[in-house]
Amino acid sequence: HTVLCGSKKSPVRDPFFNMLRRSLSTFMNAMTASDFTCYPFSTMNKVDYSNLLGVYLDACFFPKIKEGDFSQEGHRFEFATMDDPKSDLIYKGIVFNEMKGAMGSQSARFGRELGANLFPTSTYHWNSGGDPVNIPDLTYEQLKAFHALHYHPSNAKFYTYGDLPLEETLQQIEDLALNRFDRLDVSKLIVEDEQRFKAPQAVEVTVPADAIVADANKQSIISLAWLMVNQIKDPVSLENFALNVAGDLLTSGPQSYFYEALLEPGLGSGFAPGTGYGGSRRETSFAVGLKDVAEADLKKVETTILEVLERISREGFPRDRVEAVMHQVELDAAVVTTQFGLYAGFGAFSTWVHDGDSLRSLRTPELAAKLNAALDADPQFWQKLIKKWFLDNTHRLTVTARTDPDYDKKLDEAEKKKLKSIEATLTEEQKAKIVANALALKENQDMKEDVSILPTLVVSEAVPKEIKKWGSKDMKIAKGIPLQYDEQPTNGVAYFTTHFSLDGLPERLVPYLDLFCEFIDQVGTEKMKYKDLAEKIKLKTGGFSVESVLRPIADGKGTPTVSLAIGSPALERNVD
Repeated sequence: HTVLCGSKKSPVRDPFFNMLRRSLSTFMNAMTASDFTCYPFSTMNKVDYSNLLGVYLDACFFPKIKEGDFSQEGHRFEFATMDDPKSDLIYKGIVFNEMKGAMGSQSARFGRELGANLFPTSTYHWNSGGDPVNIPDLTYEQLKAFHALHYHPSNAKFYTYGDLPLEETLQQIEDLALNRFDRLDVSKLIVEDEQRFKAPQAVEVTVPADAIVADANKQSIISLAWLMVNQIKDPVSLENFALNVAGDLLTSGPQSYFYEALLEPGLGSGFAPGTGYGGSRRETSFAVGLKDVAEADLKKVETTILEVLERISREGFPRDRVEAVMHQVELDAAVVTTQFGLYAGFGAFSTWVHDGDSLRSLRTPELAAKLNAALDADPQFWQKLIKKWFLDNTHRLTVTARTDPDYDKKLDEAEKKKLKSIEATLTEEQKAKIVANALALKENQDMKEDVSILPTLVVSEAVPKEIKKWGSKDMKIAKGIPLQYDEQPTNGVAYFTTHFSLDGLPERLVPYLDLFCEFIDQVGTEKMKYKDLAEKIKLKTGGFSVESVLRPIADGKGTPTVSLAIGSPALERNVD
């Protein structure tokens, strides 16, 4: 936040927002993960790319980080009535308030407790966004020192994707940033591995109650979690890939093992926050559990989870269900979206920042082939995997959460009490300074800035005038059904959409059309039960999108047509 409050060459608040009106960017943002921050952008225009790269480099490496920016973005004291020191002392700050909102739900609080207790000694124990209780402890001097070390080129990675010459990008990075720094020793910033449990652990925590409670007797949450593969020590791990597939088989869809064992019997209303296989940290993890569980059923949920794993360790997974998941993995890797380059980067950052595998997100076909070969060679592959990483894994955690309807109220009361004690120690001079700082910040926020110093893409000069046209072919298939065919380089994936006319749909059914679109692929058919249909969809397609489409008449005459559109991507071998 603070690095985006103005930099050496772009001394304006929020240069990213102001660049939106000066750019043809297709993506522009900044984000924080558990162990890195990244500043991604994308554009299809070469001049725009150079402009944005310059703004980004200046923002990251040469930000002003003024104390007023820290007060605005981080935290500060103010009085409830800004210019009245007799009113209540309060905390303010954009990140402070954002994190209050981010941590304001039951799901967020439980997820934080799960992560903190599964990683008790490493950096992942901490809330990377900042816990609102602790944010006011951060000082301006600490922030400046953190930026000077962590945002140094010696601790940075640069990622680019596309067809622009790499040499030009590297030269611009060198000229605008790197040549102004000397190398630093950043070895002390290495994230250490988590210390593994010698025996399974259990913790009990408290979380906020949901705003709407369906059953007052079913409000507890329970989850079992395991710490698994070290992605840095084992960078191209077949077991890591296989565990990702296993995670899908265990928790994804109504046909999954834990759905059938936990949700169908009604032990809870849904999976607990954090359920699934996670590979976004240095070391992977898996968690599964339920929310809205009766107190009397907590032990049963835990026992059932372990029983399911015991059964799989004896029986393994059916090959056809594995094939369905593998198909999805292969399809996901092949589908090229408008943000493919960005997501390829996002898939690599969590290991690359630790000097691990920088091509992780591109290895899917290679690992899928290896897994298929391993399954052919060893009929006990899944049984051994489940036994090793689940049943014999001592780094297992059981988290049981009980709700407190006054959870947020207690936090607010503790904050007010803390502020009251601080206020009682303030001198009149200190109170006057708080008022003066607040008024100065308000004046600065209201000040009109000269954003013309930011680079601007001149469309008439930088955007080609020719229009790209993609030729479509109109033809007819069986029974004279019209087909529009567009041949494009789609990386072996076919995208199809079928329209069914809704002319003549009774008016009484129109209000239910959106509901029908939402559930049509989840209710089964005359020939298939809903689980079998879900498995078939997974095996042959990338999942259905269903929507009603209103098509106006081009010349404005006549009646618009309404159709039901069902579409999906599929590998070319599965189109028929």
